[in-house]
Amino acid sequence: MQWIPTLTLFLFIYPAGWLISHFSYLFNPDLTSNNLSIIGTIITFIMFLSVLPSWGTIRWKTNNLWVSIGLDYKNKFIALKTFFSGFIFSVFLIFILLLFFFICGWIDRVENIKFTELLNAILLIVGIVFAEEIVFRGWLMEEMVLLFGLRRGMILQSTIFSLAHYRSDIGLVALIPFFTGLFLFGLVLTLRRTIDRGSLLGCIGLHGGLVSIWYLLDSGMVIFSIDTPYFMLGPSKDMVNPIGSVIGITVLLVIIFFQRRLFARTGRFLASTVNASFKDETP
Repeated sequence: MQWIPTLTLFLFIYPAGWLISHFSYLFNPDLTSNNLSIIGTIITFIMFLSVLPSWGTIRWKTNNLWVSIGLDYKNKFIALKTFFSGFIFSVFLIFILLLFFFICGWIDRVENIKFTELLNAILLIVGIVFAEEIVFRGWLMEEMVLLFGLRRGMILQSTIFSLAHYRSDIGLVALIPFFTGLFLFGLVLTLRRTIDRGSLLGCIGLHGGLVSIWYLLDSGMVIFSIDTPYFMLGPSKDMVNPIGSVIGITVLLVIIFFQRRLFARTGRFLASTVNASFKDETP
């Protein structure tokens, strides 16, 4: 029955955030459904953060929740080093991707970066990516390890991460590679946290770097040729997202192969305070 609190937390918080967000109509009756959804998500996340300290004390028996989920800033140098190691790795991956497209002749030209787009890219790291990593690689991963052990917990967390990004605007055929890429990406980020001895900062750097840099590229910084095979840019002709592309899935599989070997030498979540069984540690 330990799974009941995990399930009911978001079954309570998300509807509550959605309900509270509808009071926004009192101040602006012309709000679009998209803006209302954003407001609801922000409110839900704020409520989630307010619950976390008590959750850590009662359920995880820890008085330092933020260290438990991988946000330890006591040593600023190590914290920055961990973050930028993930970010630099994301730059390397994007560079490899662009080099591949350039060699194949699928890049027509490169444009200048607009300041507004650069600002939006930074906000992606500070806002969306930071929140996602706290929820999925932080809280949810600890919960899955507590309930199912490390190996199964990693798989379940990555599965939930991929399904949480469901999009109704793409068909089933495109959803399969999209979900596959997200699942593998979830594994990469989870292994990254393990290799970083429980720190979440490397995950934030890697995830934020990939999302923000690709946002800049897709916003007009790089113009891809019309001859580029769509499956190299994304899961469908109407969706440009390399996480679900052939090259993206291939790169993720290669990363997991090498991370798995490093994980075998690094061991378990050294910074975790969750009292869980690690009988099946090696993924």
